[in-house]
Amino acid sequence: YGTPGSEDLGKKIAGVFQDKRFRAVIMENHGVVLGGTDMMDAYQRFETLEFCCRTIVNAGKLGKVKYLSDEQVASYVNHIPRNISHFMDVEYPSDERALRTEMVNIIRRSCDQGLMISTYGTVSVRWRNDDFLITPRDVARWDILPSDIVQIKNGMAEAGKIPSRSVALHQRIYQLNPHINSIICTQPINLMAHAVSGSKFDVRTIPESWIFLQDVPSIPFGLIYNEIDGVAKMFRENRVILVENDSVFVTGDKLLNTFDYLEVAEFSANSLVMASAIGPLKPIGDKEIDDLRIAFNVG
Repeated sequence: YGTPGSEDLGKKIAGVFQDKRFRAVIMENHGVVLGGTDMMDAYQRFETLEFCCRTIVNAGKLGKVKYLSDEQVASYVNHIPRNISHFMDVEYPSDERALRTEMVNIIRRSCDQGLMISTYGTVSVRWRNDDFLITPRDVARWDILPSDIVQIKNGMAEAGKIPSRSVALHQRIYQLNPHINSIICTQPINLMAHAVSGSKFDVRTIPESWIFLQDVPSIPFGLIYNEIDGVAKMFRENRVILVENDSVFVTGDKLLNTFDYLEVAEFSANSLVMASAIGPLKPIGDKEIDDLRIAFNVG
Protein backbone atom coordinates (compact mmCIF):
# COMPACT_ATOMS: atom_id res chain seq x y z
CA TYR A 1 0.00 0.00 0.00
CA GLY A 2 1.06 3.59 -0.63
CA THR A 3 -0.61 6.97 -0.14
CA PRO A 4 -2.68 7.83 -3.25
CA GLY A 5 -0.80 10.18 -5.57
CA SER A 6 2.43 9.94 -3.58
CA GLU A 7 5.93 9.54 -4.96
CA ASP A 8 6.28 6.47 -2.75
CA LEU A 9 3.38 4.76 -4.50
CA GLY A 10 4.73 5.75 -7.91
CA LYS A 11 8.11 4.19 -7.10
CA LYS A 12 6.47 0.96 -5.95
CA ILE A 13 4.46 0.67 -9.16
CA ALA A 14 7.42 1.59 -11.37
CA GLY A 15 9.55 -0.97 -9.57
CA VAL A 16 7.16 -3.75 -10.46
CA PHE A 17 6.93 -2.66 -14.10
CA GLN A 18 10.71 -2.84 -14.39
CA ASP A 19 10.21 -6.60 -14.54
CA LYS A 20 9.28 -7.10 -18.20
CA ARG A 21 7.04 -10.06 -17.31
CA PHE A 22 4.43 -7.78 -15.77
CA ARG A 23 1.94 -5.55 -17.58
CA ALA A 24 -0.48 -5.13 -14.67
CA VAL A 25 -0.11 -4.23 -10.99
CA ILE A 26 -2.78 -4.80 -8.35
CA MET A 27 -2.33 -2.37 -5.45
CA GLU A 28 -3.43 -3.71 -2.07
CA ASN A 29 -6.53 -1.92 -0.76
CA HIS A 30 -6.28 0.60 -3.57
CA GLY A 31 -6.75 -0.25 -7.25
CA VAL A 32 -5.09 -1.60 -10.35
CA VAL A 33 -2.60 -0.17 -12.86
CA LEU A 34 -2.08 -1.54 -16.37
CA GLY A 35 0.51 -0.67 -18.97
CA GLY A 36 0.39 -1.02 -22.73
CA THR A 37 2.01 0.11 -25.93
CA ASP A 38 -0.88 2.55 -26.44
CA MET A 39 -4.25 3.35 -24.88
CA MET A 40 -6.06 0.63 -26.84
CA ASP A 41 -3.56 -2.00 -25.74
CA ALA A 42 -3.84 -0.93 -22.10
CA TYR A 43 -7.64 -0.94 -22.24
CA GLN A 44 -7.73 -4.44 -23.72
CA ARG A 45 -5.46 -5.66 -20.94
CA PHE A 46 -7.72 -4.06 -18.36
CA GLU A 47 -10.82 -5.66 -19.87
CA THR A 48 -9.11 -9.05 -19.97
CA LEU A 49 -7.90 -8.75 -16.37
CA GLU A 50 -11.41 -7.90 -15.18
CA PHE A 51 -12.77 -10.89 -17.13
CA CYS A 52 -10.21 -13.17 -15.46
CA CYS A 53 -11.06 -11.88 -12.00
CA ARG A 54 -14.80 -12.30 -12.48
CA THR A 55 -14.27 -15.81 -13.84
CA ILE A 56 -12.12 -16.78 -10.84
CA VAL A 57 -14.64 -15.37 -8.37
CA ASN A 58 -17.56 -17.20 -9.99
CA ALA A 59 -15.58 -20.42 -10.38
CA GLY A 60 -14.80 -20.31 -6.67
CA LYS A 61 -18.52 -20.49 -5.96
CA LEU A 62 -18.76 -23.76 -7.89
CA GLY A 63 -15.59 -25.53 -6.79
CA LYS A 64 -11.83 -25.25 -6.81
CA VAL A 65 -10.25 -23.20 -9.59
CA LYS A 66 -7.96 -25.25 -11.83
CA TYR A 67 -5.12 -23.24 -13.34
CA LEU A 68 -3.10 -24.04 -16.45
CA SER A 69 0.54 -25.07 -16.09
CA ASP A 70 3.35 -23.16 -17.81
CA GLU A 71 3.65 -26.09 -20.23
CA GLN A 72 -0.04 -25.90 -21.14
CA VAL A 73 0.17 -22.15 -21.75
CA ALA A 74 3.26 -22.62 -23.94
CA SER A 75 1.49 -25.36 -25.88
CA TYR A 76 -1.47 -23.04 -26.49
CA VAL A 77 0.78 -20.30 -27.83
CA ASN A 78 2.56 -22.78 -30.10
CA HIS A 79 -0.73 -23.78 -31.72
CA ILE A 80 -1.08 -20.40 -33.41
CA PRO A 81 -1.17 -21.26 -37.14
CA ARG A 82 1.91 -19.75 -38.76
CA ASN A 83 2.01 -21.24 -42.25
CA ILE A 84 -1.47 -20.57 -43.57
CA SER A 85 -1.86 -20.80 -47.33
CA HIS A 86 -3.41 -17.75 -48.96
CA PHE A 87 -5.18 -17.17 -52.25
CA MET A 88 -5.38 -14.11 -54.47
CA ASP A 89 -8.16 -12.78 -56.70
CA VAL A 90 -10.76 -12.84 -53.93
CA GLU A 91 -14.36 -12.35 -55.00
CA TYR A 92 -16.98 -10.67 -52.82
CA PRO A 93 -20.42 -11.39 -54.30
CA SER A 94 -23.53 -9.96 -52.66
CA ASP A 95 -24.37 -13.07 -50.61
CA GLU A 96 -20.84 -13.12 -49.19
CA ARG A 97 -20.99 -9.43 -48.26
CA ALA A 98 -24.35 -9.96 -46.55
CA LEU A 99 -22.83 -12.67 -44.36
CA ARG A 100 -19.97 -10.35 -43.37
CA THR A 101 -22.45 -7.71 -42.23
CA GLU A 102 -24.48 -10.26 -40.28
CA MET A 103 -21.35 -11.54 -38.55
CA VAL A 104 -20.28 -8.04 -37.49
CA ASN A 105 -23.76 -7.32 -36.10
CA ILE A 106 -23.72 -10.52 -34.05
CA ILE A 107 -20.20 -9.83 -32.76
CA ARG A 108 -21.18 -6.34 -31.59
CA ARG A 109 -24.34 -7.69 -30.00
CA SER A 110 -22.25 -10.31 -28.21
CA CYS A 111 -19.90 -7.61 -26.89
CA ASP A 112 -22.84 -5.47 -25.75
CA GLN A 113 -24.27 -8.40 -23.79
CA GLY A 114 -20.99 -9.48 -22.22
CA LEU A 115 -20.73 -12.66 -24.27
CA MET A 116 -17.44 -11.53 -25.85
CA ILE A 117 -14.66 -9.15 -24.93
CA SER A 118 -12.32 -7.21 -27.19
CA THR A 119 -9.59 -9.84 -27.06
CA TYR A 120 -11.60 -13.03 -27.55
CA GLY A 121 -14.51 -14.34 -29.55
CA THR A 122 -14.61 -16.20 -32.86
CA VAL A 123 -17.53 -16.36 -35.28
CA SER A 124 -17.72 -18.28 -38.54
CA VAL A 125 -20.46 -18.86 -41.11
CA ARG A 126 -20.59 -21.40 -43.91
CA TRP A 127 -20.74 -19.66 -47.28
CA ARG A 128 -20.69 -22.12 -50.18
CA ASN A 129 -20.14 -25.86 -49.74
CA ASP A 130 -17.29 -26.10 -47.21
CA ASP A 131 -16.00 -22.56 -47.83
CA PHE A 132 -16.72 -20.16 -44.98
CA LEU A 133 -16.08 -16.77 -43.41
CA ILE A 134 -14.34 -16.38 -40.05
CA THR A 135 -13.19 -13.59 -37.75
CA PRO A 136 -9.53 -12.47 -37.90
CA ARG A 137 -6.85 -12.57 -35.25
CA ASP A 138 -5.60 -9.47 -33.43
CA VAL A 139 -8.57 -7.22 -34.18
CA ALA A 140 -10.57 -5.86 -31.22
CA ARG A 141 -13.94 -7.55 -31.39
CA TRP A 142 -15.96 -4.38 -30.93
CA ASP A 143 -13.96 -2.69 -33.71
CA ILE A 144 -14.35 -5.42 -36.35
CA LEU A 145 -15.64 -4.24 -39.74
CA PRO A 146 -17.10 -6.37 -42.54
CA SER A 147 -13.87 -5.85 -44.49
CA ASP A 148 -11.87 -7.47 -41.64
CA ILE A 149 -13.68 -10.81 -41.93
CA VAL A 150 -11.54 -13.55 -43.52
CA GLN A 151 -12.82 -15.66 -46.40
CA ILE A 152 -11.66 -19.30 -46.33
CA LYS A 153 -11.81 -21.01 -49.71
CA ASN A 154 -10.55 -24.53 -50.43
CA GLY A 155 -8.76 -24.46 -47.08
CA MET A 156 -6.88 -21.24 -47.87
CA ALA A 157 -7.32 -17.76 -46.40
CA GLU A 158 -7.80 -14.65 -48.49
CA ALA A 159 -4.55 -12.80 -49.05
CA GLY A 160 -3.46 -10.20 -46.51
CA LYS A 161 -5.52 -11.53 -43.59
CA ILE A 162 -4.86 -13.91 -40.69
CA PRO A 163 -7.83 -16.00 -39.49
CA SER A 164 -8.61 -17.14 -35.95
CA ARG A 165 -6.27 -19.71 -34.44
CA SER A 166 -9.16 -22.23 -34.38
CA VAL A 167 -9.72 -22.01 -38.14
CA ALA A 168 -8.71 -25.65 -38.71
CA LEU A 169 -11.35 -26.91 -36.29
CA HIS A 170 -14.04 -24.69 -37.81
CA GLN A 171 -13.17 -26.04 -41.25
CA ARG A 172 -13.37 -29.66 -40.07
CA ILE A 173 -16.69 -29.07 -38.30
CA TYR A 174 -18.21 -27.81 -41.55
CA GLN A 175 -16.73 -30.68 -43.54
CA LEU A 176 -18.07 -33.38 -41.20
CA ASN A 177 -21.38 -31.78 -40.23
CA PRO A 178 -23.53 -30.65 -43.19
CA HIS A 179 -26.29 -29.55 -40.79
CA ILE A 180 -24.02 -26.94 -39.18
CA ASN A 181 -23.82 -23.58 -40.92
CA SER A 182 -22.51 -21.29 -38.19
CA ILE A 183 -20.19 -21.51 -35.19
CA ILE A 184 -19.51 -19.18 -32.25
CA CYS A 185 -16.53 -19.76 -29.96
CA THR A 186 -16.19 -17.45 -26.98
CA GLN A 187 -15.56 -17.12 -23.22
CA PRO A 188 -18.56 -15.77 -21.30
CA ILE A 189 -17.84 -15.38 -17.60
CA ASN A 190 -20.32 -17.89 -16.17
CA LEU A 191 -19.67 -20.62 -18.72
CA MET A 192 -15.95 -20.15 -18.12
CA ALA A 193 -16.54 -20.42 -14.37
CA HIS A 194 -17.66 -23.99 -15.07
CA ALA A 195 -14.80 -24.55 -17.51
CA VAL A 196 -12.06 -23.55 -15.05
CA SER A 197 -13.56 -25.22 -11.98
CA GLY A 198 -14.34 -28.60 -13.51
CA SER A 199 -17.94 -28.18 -12.36
CA LYS A 200 -20.48 -29.92 -14.57
CA PHE A 201 -22.54 -27.52 -16.66
CA ASP A 202 -25.92 -29.15 -16.15
CA VAL A 203 -28.58 -27.59 -18.38
CA ARG A 204 -31.39 -29.59 -16.79
CA THR A 205 -32.45 -26.53 -14.84
CA ILE A 206 -35.65 -25.62 -16.67
CA PRO A 207 -37.25 -27.24 -19.75
CA GLU A 208 -36.31 -24.39 -22.11
CA SER A 209 -32.59 -24.68 -21.33
CA TRP A 210 -32.51 -28.38 -22.10
CA ILE A 211 -34.71 -28.06 -25.21
CA PHE A 212 -32.38 -25.42 -26.68
CA LEU A 213 -29.06 -27.00 -25.68
CA GLN A 214 -29.50 -30.66 -24.73
CA ASP A 215 -26.78 -32.05 -22.49
CA VAL A 216 -23.45 -30.20 -22.79
CA PRO A 217 -20.22 -32.24 -22.55
CA SER A 218 -16.85 -30.91 -21.41
CA ILE A 219 -13.59 -31.85 -23.11
CA PRO A 220 -9.99 -31.45 -21.86
CA PHE A 221 -7.87 -28.40 -22.58
CA GLY A 222 -5.83 -28.71 -25.77
CA LEU A 223 -8.08 -31.29 -27.42
CA ILE A 224 -9.42 -28.78 -29.96
CA TYR A 225 -5.90 -28.46 -31.40
CA ASN A 226 -4.59 -32.00 -30.87
CA GLU A 227 -7.67 -34.04 -31.84
CA ILE A 228 -9.41 -31.91 -34.46
CA ASP A 229 -11.23 -34.77 -36.21
CA GLY A 230 -12.44 -36.29 -32.96
CA VAL A 231 -13.77 -32.99 -31.65
CA ALA A 232 -15.43 -32.12 -34.97
CA LYS A 233 -17.27 -35.46 -34.94
CA MET A 234 -18.68 -34.70 -31.48
CA PHE A 235 -20.85 -31.98 -33.01
CA ARG A 236 -22.88 -34.63 -34.81
CA GLU A 237 -24.61 -35.25 -31.48
CA ASN A 238 -23.86 -32.07 -29.51
CA ARG A 239 -24.89 -28.50 -30.19
CA VAL A 240 -22.66 -27.03 -27.48
CA ILE A 241 -19.29 -28.21 -26.14
CA LEU A 242 -17.40 -26.70 -23.21
CA VAL A 243 -13.59 -26.78 -23.42
CA GLU A 244 -11.88 -26.84 -20.03
CA ASN A 245 -9.84 -23.70 -19.30
CA ASP A 246 -10.44 -22.49 -22.84
CA SER A 247 -13.83 -21.63 -24.32
CA VAL A 248 -17.29 -22.75 -25.33
CA PHE A 249 -18.18 -23.82 -28.88
CA VAL A 250 -21.78 -23.28 -29.97
CA THR A 251 -23.07 -24.50 -33.34
CA GLY A 252 -26.27 -24.13 -35.29
CA ASP A 253 -27.91 -23.47 -38.63
CA LYS A 254 -28.57 -19.74 -38.98
CA LEU A 255 -26.13 -17.47 -37.14
CA LEU A 256 -28.92 -15.80 -35.19
CA ASN A 257 -30.04 -19.23 -33.93
CA THR A 258 -26.50 -20.01 -32.83
CA PHE A 259 -26.34 -16.70 -30.98
CA ASP A 260 -29.61 -17.60 -29.24
CA TYR A 261 -28.10 -20.91 -28.09
CA LEU A 262 -25.06 -19.07 -26.74
CA GLU A 263 -27.28 -16.62 -24.89
CA VAL A 264 -29.34 -19.43 -23.34
CA ALA A 265 -26.16 -21.29 -22.34
CA GLU A 266 -24.62 -18.28 -20.58
CA PHE A 267 -27.83 -17.37 -18.76
CA SER A 268 -28.22 -21.00 -17.68
CA ALA A 269 -24.64 -21.01 -16.41
CA ASN A 270 -25.30 -17.75 -14.57
CA SER A 271 -28.34 -19.25 -12.84
CA LEU A 272 -26.21 -22.17 -11.63
CA VAL A 273 -23.52 -19.84 -10.28
CA MET A 274 -26.09 -17.72 -8.44
CA ALA A 275 -28.06 -20.72 -7.15
CA SER A 276 -24.90 -22.26 -5.68
CA ALA A 277 -25.19 -19.76 -2.82
CA ILE A 278 -28.45 -21.31 -1.60
CA GLY A 279 -27.97 -25.00 -2.34
CA PRO A 280 -27.15 -27.71 -4.89
CA LEU A 281 -29.01 -28.04 -8.17
CA LYS A 282 -32.06 -30.27 -8.30
CA PRO A 283 -32.07 -31.19 -11.99
CA ILE A 284 -35.01 -32.26 -14.09
CA GLY A 285 -35.26 -36.06 -13.92
CA ASP A 286 -34.60 -38.56 -16.70
CA LYS A 287 -38.31 -39.34 -17.09
CA GLU A 288 -39.14 -35.68 -17.58
CA ILE A 289 -36.28 -35.36 -20.08
CA ASP A 290 -37.67 -38.31 -22.03
CA ASP A 291 -41.06 -36.58 -22.08
CA LEU A 292 -39.40 -33.45 -23.50
CA ARG A 293 -37.67 -35.50 -26.20
CA ILE A 294 -41.02 -36.82 -27.36
CA ALA A 295 -43.02 -33.61 -26.97
CA PHE A 296 -40.50 -31.39 -28.78
CA ASN A 297 -38.84 -33.99 -31.02
CA VAL A 298 -35.34 -33.15 -29.80
CA GLY A 299 -32.33 -35.05 -28.54
